[in-house]
Formats: sequence, structure tokens, C-alpha cells
Amino acid sequence: MKKTLILTLITLCTLPYYASAQNTSIFVGGMGGGNLSLYSYTGDFANTWTSSSAKPGLNGGVVFGAEFGKMAVVSGINFIQKGTKSETDNYRLDGNYVGYLKGRENTSFINIPLLFRYQFFGDKFGLVASAGPTFNIGLTGSSRLELEVANVGSESQSGTIRFGKGINNTYRRFQPGFMLGPGMLMRVGEKGKLGVNIMWDLGFNAINERNAQARRIDGKVMNVSTILGVSYTHHFTFSDKY
Repeated sequence: MKKTLILTLITLCTLPYYASAQNTSIFVGGMGGGNLSLYSYTGDFANTWTSSSAKPGLNGGVVFGAEFGKMAVVSGINFIQKGTKSETDNYRLDGNYVGYLKGRENTSFINIPLLFRYQFFGDKFGLVASAGPTFNIGLTGSSRLELEVANVGSESQSGTIRFGKGINNTYRRFQPGFMLGPGMLMRVGEKGKLGVNIMWDLGFNAINERNAQARRIDGKVMNVSTILGVSYTHHFTFSDKY
């Protein structure tokens, strides 16, 4: 985690030099929007949770970076709500009853993307494509399990999700991934730009291996999010000074 943060800081600290050298700009602004998130399962997790559906959430934060003509490096610090809704198949319980389990998890992350963006068409209005690594830091989470039994009823149980490397932590706190997606960018006044983006955040394995080994569970759980965001950025053009 320290290496990735150092790499991000080095990249961002060198942006003013390149922006000045190429008569382009650095920018800062804000963004916000909504997202749909779910878990993608493999191994024992996929054998247990046979279906997964999207859970809505919100996201927002600050965005900053630098433009070099049609290209840009975009980063930021964002808060995002993730999670999933999952279900098992029907299975037979003690007493010859039949039921199934429903699970819901709500998690919150700090998201730090490092995206490389390219703009197509004109300067006043254009389409963009972005891609790059993203670094998610787990904050808090909650879970809810509900058992539904045919001709009997249902029973539920709630819990807390803790991130970390300990034996009782299901998920890692630091969860890298890869983000990509299209968008549009429109100039507002002389220094502003309005952006609308649809991004797919494809997380790598979120499972804490120490916890999985203790429970003798094999497989992966990956956070997958579709993020709709609207941003406004103010641009500082170096060619105005030099």
C-alpha cells in the first residue's frame, strides 16, 4: 500500500512540470454521483452464494490532475459505498425443512484512482475514455443474513464487517483494482469543465487469506462497481503566465 501511494504522489508532484513544459493545465474540482455494486465469487464462495445482485450506493469527493492537450492524468480522493445482495440455492435443513439464505453487505471505502484519459473530437465538447489502477481502502461495513424456510417463516441476524489482516477480518483493508470507462467533457466558461462519466471499478481479490485459511475456505470475492459520476473542475493554465 505504501508503494502505491508513493507512486501516486510522485506522479502527481511531477504534473506541474509537464503541464508547464507543454503549455497545458492542472485542474482541481469536485465530483459526485451514484453507483451499483456487487460481489463476483469463485471457488467455495461461488458454490455457496449462487446468485448476486447489485446494491445501490453513493459516491463523492475531490478530483485533480493535469491535461496535456487531448490527454490527461486524473486522480482524486473519493468516498464510495459498496456491497452486495446475494442468495443461496434451496437446501434441506434439519427436520426435513427446505429453505435458503439471503445475504446483504454494506461497505464504505476511500477510493483513490490513477486514470489516464484521452479526449476525442473538439475542445469545447468531446467524448473521453479513461483507464487505470484504483486503490480502495476499507472503512466500515455491516452485514445481514436472513434464513427463509418454506411453510415456517424467516429469521435474520446482523453483524459488523471489519477490514484488516487479523484472523477475524474477512476482508483486506487495502483492495486494489482496475477502473475504465467512457464519458463526456464540456467546457464551461474560460476555466471550467463539466464532466459526466460511467466507470467500471473491477476489484481484485478482497478476501483476507489468514481468515480464509482458518475457516478452510478456498476462493475469491471481488468488488465490482458501475459508477455514474458528474464532475466540475477548474483549470489553471500555465501558458497564461509563461
